[in-house]
Amino acid sequence: MMQINRLHAQAILLALGMLFLGSQGVAQVVGRYSGEFMAAGAGARSQGLGGAAAASSGEPWSLFFNPAGLASVDRAQLGLMHSERFAGVVDYDAVAFSMPHEANQTLTVGMLRLGVNGIPFTTLEYPDQPMGDANRIEVDKYVNDGEYAFYLAKAGRWDNAAGWINDLGLSWGVAPKLIFKHIGSYRHYGLGLDAGLMKHWEGAPLFAVGFAVRDLLGTLIKSEKTGRTEVIVSTFRLGGSVMLPLPVLEADFTILADGAYRTESIGEKEAFEYHAGAEYLVRKILALRAGSDNGELTFGGGLAFKLVSIDYAFIGHDDLGDTHRISLTARWGRF
Repeated sequence: MMQINRLHAQAILLALGMLFLGSQGVAQVVGRYSGEFMAAGAGARSQGLGGAAAASSGEPWSLFFNPAGLASVDRAQLGLMHSERFAGVVDYDAVAFSMPHEANQTLTVGMLRLGVNGIPFTTLEYPDQPMGDANRIEVDKYVNDGEYAFYLAKAGRWDNAAGWINDLGLSWGVAPKLIFKHIGSYRHYGLGLDAGLMKHWEGAPLFAVGFAVRDLLGTLIKSEKTGRTEVIVSTFRLGGSVMLPLPVLEADFTILADGAYRTESIGEKEAFEYHAGAEYLVRKILALRAGSDNGELTFGGGLAFKLVSIDYAFIGHDDLGDTHRISLTARWGRF
């Protein structure tokens, strides 16, 4: 019961904070793409699997998909990721650190950063006159865009709660987050909360189901200069995975699939997204992966050793160019 009370307390604090931000006298509008930089998650393994990670666990990268997966982290882990998206135009980086805290609980801190450099700001050659052949648009300056999300998460298992909850064998996770954006001198700040649940069924094959909500209470983004407030509304994600051991081949075969619903696009075909992928893991060392990220094919692979694993993923796009993602995960302590 103590765990449930703590979850309630964190949610209430987040709600009060967002009510304070939203009470500053400016009408709120839905920010259609304000939270897009957080939608891709982090970690090269998930990208190679088409972005299917709602039922994936045991790594710090779960922070960005379903924080309930962090409950399976059994020793300290540090993850670092770099991605060059759309032919190198966009840099996308992440860091996450997870550490077992109390019995069956894990603490995690993390950060996402998306950056675009050299964005031109334009002006008229003679700003006080109408645009025309003698007064053309010219570049006034080049600025950089940066979007950041800072997370502090807690995850655990319900094993000493009320009877019927305890019997479900669920893992839970909550991840409050702070948002900071800037483009040139324009700055924006926000506050939000992600949360999730996960269930594992032991045995062979090994099944798991995960449910996560990004921006559970609505994430507010407020402009420092104008006071304009945008709301990033919730995205719901439900996923499953099945891992089938292949003892004869000394390998494991895993299939994962997620469906996501973006409430910002209710009634539109873009509201629903699907992610699916498969992984062939040989001797728990060499992994080969392929998937579909909402229709775009993805490929990847990885090498896993006792203390470190390295993963790579690739996704091509005919119009926007290729995206490459590489991540490293280091582990130490008990296991």
